[in-house]
Amino acid sequence: MAGGKLSPRQKMINMMYLVLTALLALNVSAEILKAFSMINQSMDASNLSIDEKNEQLYQIFEKKLKDEPGKTKPFYDRAMEAKAACAELIKEIRVVKDKMIDEAGNRDGKHNDADYKEQKEEEKSEPKQILRDDDIDISSRLMTEPIGRKQMGEPFRNKMTSGYDKLVSLIQEKDRANIKFNFAKPKDPAHHKGQGKHDWLDATFGHMPVAGTVTVLTKLESDVKNTETEIVNYLLGDIESSSFKFTDLMAKVIAESNYVLVGQQYKADVILVAYDKRQDLDINVGGARLKVEEGVGKYTTIASGEGLKQVSGSINVRSPSGEMINLPFKTEYQVAKPAAVISPDKMNVFYIGVPNPVSVSAPGIALDKLKASISAGSISGRNGKFIVTQANPGKVMINVAADYQGKTMQMGGAEFRVKYIPDPQPTVGGIMPGSVASSQFKAQGGVIAMLKDFDFDAKFSVQKFRLIYLAPRQDAVVKQASGPLFSPEMETIIRNSKPGDKFIIDEIKAVGPDNNPRNLAGISYSIN
Repeated sequence: MAGGKLSPRQKMINMMYLVLTALLALNVSAEILKAFSMINQSMDASNLSIDEKNEQLYQIFEKKLKDEPGKTKPFYDRAMEAKAACAELIKEIRVVKDKMIDEAGNRDGKHNDADYKEQKEEEKSEPKQILRDDDIDISSRLMTEPIGRKQMGEPFRNKMTSGYDKLVSLIQEKDRANIKFNFAKPKDPAHHKGQGKHDWLDATFGHMPVAGTVTVLTKLESDVKNTETEIVNYLLGDIESSSFKFTDLMAKVIAESNYVLVGQQYKADVILVAYDKRQDLDINVGGARLKVEEGVGKYTTIASGEGLKQVSGSINVRSPSGEMINLPFKTEYQVAKPAAVISPDKMNVFYIGVPNPVSVSAPGIALDKLKASISAGSISGRNGKFIVTQANPGKVMINVAADYQGKTMQMGGAEFRVKYIPDPQPTVGGIMPGSVASSQFKAQGGVIAMLKDFDFDAKFSVQKFRLIYLAPRQDAVVKQASGPLFSPEMETIIRNSKPGDKFIIDEIKAVGPDNNPRNLAGISYSIN
């Protein structure tokens, strides 16, 4: 540009242009380095939010461990393994990051390295800052050059690889494809023609400015923390999927009638409550094996003579873990003259706030001659069909009398438990928590509390809830709502959400027909 037959003045103008171009290039470089710093600060803030979320998950685990230790302990132990493995990975990442920052300047932005030994402990804990953020030799020297590669680079890669393998081992093989591992196993990039041979260390740390390398390491921290979230969420969900669908196991004998006439057959079904009909149960009564049909053992005997009769035996059932469990049972029945038979139409309990249908009968007595009374609450109806309503938990007694030959005859009674309606399952528009399509989630209007597999027509109204929006590399956004519907602000957030974002809904309060306020468990959704 400055050559050829040019005047001194033109040569000077051309030279100044070159200088200006160089200055512009330096300015662009500074802007890029500044952007790295801003991104790094944003990810640091986001990592704090992830830490808070993970701590909430561990608190849920602690509560489950306290409430159901036998069922929760194996999954809790795996969650603690994940926590320890992720903490070790974070520690290794920060060792490398701190070393690079130390090599590129002072330790905390106020003191020189020479003064570091004189600093107070609280000063040493201040955030480290980078002085020479444009230095491209430090990361190569520490991680990719022969000495650095041997001392720090390869050990770091090996620890990242073993940490990844450890985390993967905590997930059942059949479920690994469904778990989102943000933290990836170190992998050499594909070799392209003309690029030479580069491994993962070269691609990640080779000739990178310190500002960029530190940002990459902070992102690696974020990936580890997000992976920890995914694993702990999976283990929480796996508690129920890998266990029986009820809290306690109990053998149960259900008889067609507990009162039979002399000479009649006594018939009873021996079952495991909440049974799995796919299991081939081994049911024994008095040493004899019963015939089993779809998980129900069929027991039949002839009642002879009045009085109390006993039946005992055991059920052998295989647990989800493959272990055989022996459950003994014992029941008794009364052989007597005709008496009242009282049974609920739907459940073995009465629920507060809903009508509970009950059928009453007595052998040899017409249904229109039967009358029922209750010790607490109210009962109404006729012709053997009655409705019970209750307001307080506890136990109640139903007594049955009959109009027999012009006289009132007491036929018997039965005791029932009175319970609150179980907690409903909170959902967004009826969609169960988990992974959900973006368009489907955006089409919903709010939070619905549903009673799953509940035989009564009971509806719950959501009074309030909190929505937490988590997007990659962004601070968490928290909004409160009164009532079941999303607020306008929430609708805007949801409408602008993208695949990979997450929503947590907690602090959910709902009220059902029993007017008993419920604090429901939180739920989460991943947008895909």
